[in-house]
Amino acid sequence: EQLAEAASGREGLPIEIKVNCHCNLPADVHIALYRITQEALNNVVKHARASHAEIEMSCSYCSNDGQGRELPREITLLVADDGKGFSPGQNQGDRFGLGIMRERAEDINARLEVASEPGAGTRIIVRWQQSSPID
Repeated sequence: EQLAEAASGREGLPIEIKVNCHCNLPADVHIALYRITQEALNNVVKHARASHAEIEMSCSYCSNDGQGRELPREITLLVADDGKGFSPGQNQGDRFGLGIMRERAEDINARLEVASEPGAGTRIIVRWQQSSPID
């Protein structure tokens, strides 16, 4: 929410936020998802020429860690815009900070997907799964 407010306030870009996840994230996952969202929103503001953006985070389900905390088993983060888009096949790894986002996703064993095409906006999707079950 803070990132969306900052980006929206800076550029007047409406950013819709949907959160269907109220579990405690592991610290490294929380930081990585925050930084990926930050980079994705920076890209929207700097490059997309979008009129609308969206951030959505959802959990598949949560489980108890044995200490009274609910932890997610799976998280999906989406940052999407309706901007000018780009051709992902063209040097995607270094373009617009995507390499940084990929590194951050890899650091937490998450999968980062980029869907974009010229004139059709961009969707950044991060999928993270708990590597070992918590019961």
